[in-house]
Amino acid sequence: MRGVFALAVAAVVLAGGASAHTQLGSLGAAASATDSYQVTCSDDGSGPPKTLLLQVQDTTSASAPLVGVEGHRASQNSNSVDATSGDSNPSPLVYVNGGSGVFDVLVYKTGAGADSYTLTYHCYTGVNGTGIHTGTAIVRGQNQ
Repeated sequence: MRGVFALAVAAVVLAGGASAHTQLGSLGAAASATDSYQVTCSDDGSGPPKTLLLQVQDTTSASAPLVGVEGHRASQNSNSVDATSGDSNPSPLVYVNGGSGVFDVLVYKTGAGADSYTLTYHCYTGVNGTGIHTGTAIVRGQNQ
């Protein structure tokens, strides 16, 4: 129940646009097309990070494959898929409790066909997406 509450609080924060971190991207036609990123969570003076929060929105028409996001660090991982292509609702928020450092993030799709997306990512000081926003930076590794 606590995790559900934390995600609900984070959803309110994200919906309000506070400290928004988004990355626009597109995936090529091959079913295996995947974009990779490294998100670094750090203490920007707000406190040491404990969690990376992730969400993806499929921005292509309803005929495109679904888009998902997977985040991991060490043995911690989580994934989420946007259930409907092209609508205004993103995937459910998911979190990876990994502390301070670099998280690997993959954006993928469920089949063949070109697709576009918006990735949202935030680092927080509490576990399970709680606490306050802290240092968050992204670097693209692979663009397919």
